[in-house]
Amino acid sequence: DLRRPRLEKTRVARKTLNAFIAHLEGEGYAPKTINAYVGAVQSLAKYYDIPLSTRYVNRPPSKAINKKHPWTIEEIGKFVSLMDNIQYKCIAACIVQSGLSISDLLSLRYGDVKEEFGKGVAPLCLDLSRKKTNVPFLTFVGSWALGLLKQHLMDSPLNDDTPIFTVTRRAVDSYFRRVGLKFGGGFSGRNPYSPHSLRAAFRTILSDHKVDPLYIEFWMGHKVPEQQIVYVSKSREGWRETYRTQAEPWLTPSQFL
Repeated sequence: DLRRPRLEKTRVARKTLNAFIAHLEGEGYAPKTINAYVGAVQSLAKYYDIPLSTRYVNRPPSKAINKKHPWTIEEIGKFVSLMDNIQYKCIAACIVQSGLSISDLLSLRYGDVKEEFGKGVAPLCLDLSRKKTNVPFLTFVGSWALGLLKQHLMDSPLNDDTPIFTVTRRAVDSYFRRVGLKFGGGFSGRNPYSPHSLRAAFRTILSDHKVDPLYIEFWMGHKVPEQQIVYVSKSREGWRETYRTQAEPWLTPSQFL
């Protein structure tokens, strides 16, 4: 292509760049990331004297067109039912019922759940520290997500270091995006049906049902102000009962209650 006439080089480069952008969008990359890649390609083209204006290039908007989808728990149940892969079903249900970030969820090892999982304890307690901030916290996985987890781990060889989930964050984003297109029709820009939107639903749903905001912040692994620590100083069993009575009913689609 470097030997082509200048105008023809422009056309080929523009066509190739549009195809590259379409590929990145299909893989679930955020608009900000895609635009960073486009800028890098432009710099490379300039180095090789290939004129590459983005005037006719379909760059995504720098800001997402869609806001996070305002989930109801019944919509979440329908969304998960559209999934044809038990691992992704389990990931979605675990995010909704625990409030875990996708990075913290994908970091889980079997040793994190072995004791209570093996005994059939529900809701199951996760005693963790946030990957991003190292803040210690407790949260729980309810019976709906636990049922999916049992199916997901069935017949798998398990030891303490076995990852519970074997997919990447990018793969989860991409899969949720594809299911979201079936669930909500066409959309452009950032996927409104992302793992992050499901985590946001944990907060919104519990807030709508008047659950103590400090409890929600604690379960999500957010740092509780020191002067309010006393309000989240409960035993594991105390927290389990609080979650069972005040959170799990609202975080479970009615068909799974």
